[in-house]
Amino acid sequence: MSDKNEVTNTGEAPGLSEDAPSGQSPISRRNFLGAAAVAAGAVALTGAAAPSKFFEKLKTVNLRAQLAPVTLSLMSWEPYGEPYEYPEWIKVISQFEIANPNITVVWTGWPFSDFDQNIVEQAQAGKVDADVIMVTPEAASTLVQKYHIGVPIGNIAKEVGLVPDAAHESYVRNGNLYALGVIDVAFALLYNEAVLSAHKLAPPTTTDEWLSAVQAVSKAPSYFGTNLLNLVSDGSDWWNALQNFCLVYGGAWAKGTTLTIDSPENVKGIEFWLSLVNASGVKGESEAVLTKLFDENRVCFSFNVAAGLSSLQKLAPAYYPHMRSVAPPWPSQQAIERLHPLIVNNQSKYIEEGMALVKYILTPQTLYDITVANGYPIIPYTNFGEIIPAYAKYLDTIWLKGYEETKYVGEFQILGQYTYAYAELGTIICQNLEKAVSGSSTVAQALAAAQAQAKVQLNL
Repeated sequence: MSDKNEVTNTGEAPGLSEDAPSGQSPISRRNFLGAAAVAAGAVALTGAAAPSKFFEKLKTVNLRAQLAPVTLSLMSWEPYGEPYEYPEWIKVISQFEIANPNITVVWTGWPFSDFDQNIVEQAQAGKVDADVIMVTPEAASTLVQKYHIGVPIGNIAKEVGLVPDAAHESYVRNGNLYALGVIDVAFALLYNEAVLSAHKLAPPTTTDEWLSAVQAVSKAPSYFGTNLLNLVSDGSDWWNALQNFCLVYGGAWAKGTTLTIDSPENVKGIEFWLSLVNASGVKGESEAVLTKLFDENRVCFSFNVAAGLSSLQKLAPAYYPHMRSVAPPWPSQQAIERLHPLIVNNQSKYIEEGMALVKYILTPQTLYDITVANGYPIIPYTNFGEIIPAYAKYLDTIWLKGYEETKYVGEFQILGQYTYAYAELGTIICQNLEKAVSGSSTVAQALAAAQAQAKVQLNL
């Protein structure tokens, strides 16, 4: 699982035949973007997880790497299944290399579905094999707090004039900040305004309104109310969205070191989630199928992160003009905010050069360009609008409204200390919950079984 691929900044991956795809599956957390983009084959920079026929064969000699005395490895999932985001990163890293001719950057990592597990395995083995690490929020907390990986980089934010927001608190240890956010993806509820209007429905503000709207618009097999994932085979993408549904009635999966998987609030929240799945007609459908349905404008609601939504103008041209968002339609209006930061590895031989790369990416104009190009909803620095006035106009993008109104919480608020076991906990919950989806158990029975299993398997 932990064998990683390396990709040069040309966007090409070594060691692939012309006809065969790599052995890694490009499951993306942006579940309505990744699969369709790879299938379309519209972009040459498809990363190592896509069939190599979409890009030219890698030249056997990287001339730049020969000339530059320092080669920095940048670990991320971006080259491995994010074809509509990776080109902007290629641009940024190329500009960094031009500005720093003594440094070349080589990408390394895995697809998002395998990323957390693999990087934690490396940390457990004693070394994360990269100089700079782009990491998920839960993996970042684990690296910083549990394995003490990283160097203090809070001064970089000061140097570029940025004030980190509260989500960065998860990456503070002994008064020092060890990670700086570069991607901030957050959940809200997308909907097709034209479809709701045709049914004389307003955007939902309560759980009853959401369920009623799903029931009203669902006409399987031609049209579906939501695209909620519900299969273990969809990997971490299912857990990524599902974790939010403990918030419907004010629950949490854990508090501190105490597991609360089968709490009454969680049971009620997941029962609501299952009612949406059943009403939509999507039960048992794979992520690939649901992605295709969304792109074909055959789905009304999508509870998902905003990352890459601007790409839907190409991927889902019939849906995009009618795409709007609303805060989660439950009393707290809370959802998960997922801050993906950069960490400079304290095990690196090139700490100074790694900090230079992070500083370049965090330069306000560069960070703004990345955010706009890839459609992220939030830039996680409280004074960003004061530095880049155009940011305020960007926030007026019509489909961002719901993301701006959502009240965001971090992983620690719903996972407690089990944030450090994010992937393992999600696997346990989803494997048991799939039985409730199939009808072989109730939600209460499934979550009780998950609670018992997690107590045995997850030792903090």
